[in-house]
Amino acid sequence: MARIYPLFSSSKGNCIYLGDAHAGIMIDCGVSFKRASEAMSANGLPLEAVKAVFVTHTHSDHVSGLKTLVKKLGVPLYAQADNIASLMSGGKLPDGADCRTLNGSVSVEGFTVVPFVTPHDCEASCGYRVVFPDGKTAAVCTDLGRVTEEVRTGIIGCELVMIESNYDPDRLRTCSYAPYLKQRIAGECGHLSNPDCGRMLAELAQNGTRHFVLGHLSEESNTPELAERSAKNALLPLTFGRDYLLTVAKPCGGSAIAF
Repeated sequence: MARIYPLFSSSKGNCIYLGDAHAGIMIDCGVSFKRASEAMSANGLPLEAVKAVFVTHTHSDHVSGLKTLVKKLGVPLYAQADNIASLMSGGKLPDGADCRTLNGSVSVEGFTVVPFVTPHDCEASCGYRVVFPDGKTAAVCTDLGRVTEEVRTGIIGCELVMIESNYDPDRLRTCSYAPYLKQRIAGECGHLSNPDCGRMLAELAQNGTRHFVLGHLSEESNTPELAERSAKNALLPLTFGRDYLLTVAKPCGGSAIAF
């Protein structure tokens, strides 16, 4: 059975593992090596199971632990060319790191990983569609200001989709963030709101997706309850538990979601 582990998911750190105790891939490492290692261990996953690391973009909450992780494991790192250049120039990777530029789909230990561009305010940003060795498909799609056609193509038809549900518009307007930050978050290259996420969930459900994971929730302008309520309302008249399953990723301490 295919499994995804959203070990960390918030603006303070993101790290996702897809696979099992024998082999899998990690998407981002925005927490310390120690915390990532402890989270893997808590789920019965040895670090040696990580066969490759894939980077979505270079914001610190996605890459702060990369240098030690790649040095300790010695596994290849896959990313867009601009992100590899940024990581290397910024000293975010160890000397001699095995960096591989994404130019389409990649195969790692029976996993096929397909990147798709996401609109976010950085050098480059992408999500990933992953085909597991048993043929199951999952997508990880966070840190995007809007759903483009490329994003839609990347995630439609997957059996599980982890998608951003970052902020509630009303809470964003009234929270303590500075005006420029509110504008950035709500912009077309910022983050995805609960309502925008909900509209995509409904489209995904119409195309066969039955497992949803809400990720990268803002701790300032959202709550798990608001995100979950918005998603379930968007999926009506489908019934939770019968027609679909929905999980809100925790900021830390995430466990297995099987599909």
